[in-house]
Amino acid sequence: MTAGPNPRRHALVIAPQCRSMPRLESLEPAALDLDKVLRDGALGGCAAGLPGGESLFAGEGLTSGQILDLVERAVEHAADHNAVLVLAVLGHGFAVGSTGTLRLMADDSEEEVRRKALDVSALLAMAADHHGVGGLIGIIDTCHAAGAIPAASEITRGSRNGRTRLSLLMASSSSQLAYDLTLSRELTSLLRRGVPVDEEALSVTRVAQELRRYVKGQDVTFAHHDGDPLADEPLWLARNARHRGSSPGVLSGPLAAEELAAALGGLRPPVAVPRVRDTAAVRALVRHLEDLGADRSDGAWERAWEAADHLHVAVRTVEFLREWIGSELTTPRIRRALCSLLASERRSSRGTPASCGTDVEVLDYLAFDHPVAHDDCRPWVTRFVLVLARAAGRSDQDPALVRWAEEIKARQELNDAVEYARSRHDGQRLSLVASLHASVAGDWPQTLETWMLLDGEVSGRNTFSCLPPAATGCPADRESVEEALEGAVLWARSEAEKLELPLTRIHVAVPSALLATWRPEESGSALLLGVHHDVVMHWSERLAPSLLLRLTEAAVSARWTAIEQHTAASAPLDWLSEQETADPRALGARLARGQLRTGGMGLVRRPAADKGGLLDLLLAYTPVLVWPQSATGFGPSLHGQLDDHWRTLPDSLLDSYRCEWSGAPGQDIAVLRLVWDDRDWLAFCNRLRTSDTGTEPV
Repeated sequence: MTAGPNPRRHALVIAPQCRSMPRLESLEPAALDLDKVLRDGALGGCAAGLPGGESLFAGEGLTSGQILDLVERAVEHAADHNAVLVLAVLGHGFAVGSTGTLRLMADDSEEEVRRKALDVSALLAMAADHHGVGGLIGIIDTCHAAGAIPAASEITRGSRNGRTRLSLLMASSSSQLAYDLTLSRELTSLLRRGVPVDEEALSVTRVAQELRRYVKGQDVTFAHHDGDPLADEPLWLARNARHRGSSPGVLSGPLAAEELAAALGGLRPPVAVPRVRDTAAVRALVRHLEDLGADRSDGAWERAWEAADHLHVAVRTVEFLREWIGSELTTPRIRRALCSLLASERRSSRGTPASCGTDVEVLDYLAFDHPVAHDDCRPWVTRFVLVLARAAGRSDQDPALVRWAEEIKARQELNDAVEYARSRHDGQRLSLVASLHASVAGDWPQTLETWMLLDGEVSGRNTFSCLPPAATGCPADRESVEEALEGAVLWARSEAEKLELPLTRIHVAVPSALLATWRPEESGSALLLGVHHDVVMHWSERLAPSLLLRLTEAAVSARWTAIEQHTAASAPLDWLSEQETADPRALGARLARGQLRTGGMGLVRRPAADKGGLLDLLLAYTPVLVWPQSATGFGPSLHGQLDDHWRTLPDSLLDSYRCEWSGAPGQDIAVLRLVWDDRDWLAFCNRLRTSDTGTEPV
């Protein structure tokens, strides 16, 4: 692959303003920057899309007819050179009818008027199916961008009989809005700095996966089809600015490489970074630095020695896990172990690898971004290994584990990690469930049903009256329910003392009508319940499900599986605007058709008291629902806050509440409310409902 513009790669950027829509202030700058990157010989490597040397058309005055003519001319020019055409489309867009087909709005377009807007799907199909075009890469930065994907028959049949090549990068799903040309701006920034992977050229798929870490509030989408068996090379979007050639034998990640290069380069004279970084090579580097340091102890030497030492911990741990855990070392287990560690440390997932899926990525992160509370990386690394070992069924007394710890000089840290893991396990064994499912029509219930759970199984049950003193003749209200909840907690503590186990987690199941207004963690006459307990909210309907809920149980379970398997850095949520929730019937139809399938759901605006059944409708289809408590809402600019904490929910949200109560600087996520019906909760509800012991809720 040679540097410089390539006559077999052409670029065309189309970015029209629309007179009938609000002006997009970021449109022209975003289009200009994107055009520069695509035309940069070291990055996009594209020549101009038109014979006269033009590649960028942005701003006012671009009509639908003019844009169609420009694209057709660019397609003909690409076909003349057998070139790949990179076509970027930015601006206002709307989706058409039930098909969701995207229409680009030009200067003369009007919203929802099809004949005055461009059919982007048809435009892409025409370009990809044109004889002589070496392939089409589309960048679509509009609302409803995924509506640009052509029908399968258009690209798998057509005049070229399916020998088409098409890669699409899209700013949002077909049902979503896109904001402020975020995709184009983040894409430009990403291509300029590169991606820390050993790849010379970046595919649309790789770029989309990386962009999901930065584009918030909209789902970056991609699609790919390659039906040409005679193509010279795969379709690629840009050269990787951070590619430095392959490095065989490396068992460490980019954080290690960056720190090692800086630390060894800071020595005088500098020490070369070893090309092969397995355990033997890293040990040799450590010994060399120790020999150099025999008569010196300056800051540069200390930094270099620490970098090499931490690299040894990371590399040897990767090797050990592969030897010890072997076939049980799977991506889901690695990801869950890291998430569990982050949650236990009350640490957000900011800065973690986007996928959290490989041993090298995770050990690179643990070794070179450990909490400042630890002197070095060993406490965190040993805790991670212990969590992973438990998940894989390995004993914390295995001699192989001890030998590994001694090899990396972490025997004491391993002992501490074993004690910590056992203590944490004991802290998770016992929990209290308090349910308001006896509520009638969403009012405060007359009784509070409670269960003690030991290792996930019911070990005790009690019922507490929520009625005020009989003399008053008043019905149950918030105050009387909170008094009953306090009584339940006192009962649970006494049971916990008998078992000599701590009571930390309290699950509160609440009907929809109260979810929007009640904060059980803030109940308590002397001390807020959430100060010393992790109070997790659930939906009480699952304990006594309606017919609709029973019919959607499998779909809810599938959504939780999707949440568990989610690898992108952004939270797996479908964010719903006020417009989308205004018509419950239309929203219900979308849910019934499976059109919202990311996993969880989020409301941009606070729901009113749930008289219209919105929360009931949504929770029938999803196990996770978030919404803002404040009237200002939770717009796209704040979604990144939630993304940073997603892997540590619900604990990190509870911590944000505590920060707010104490007056300490908090996180913006403290405005959020959360229903968290995870797999354990779903299993508990199912067992209780189908139990033969007479404990089924009524």
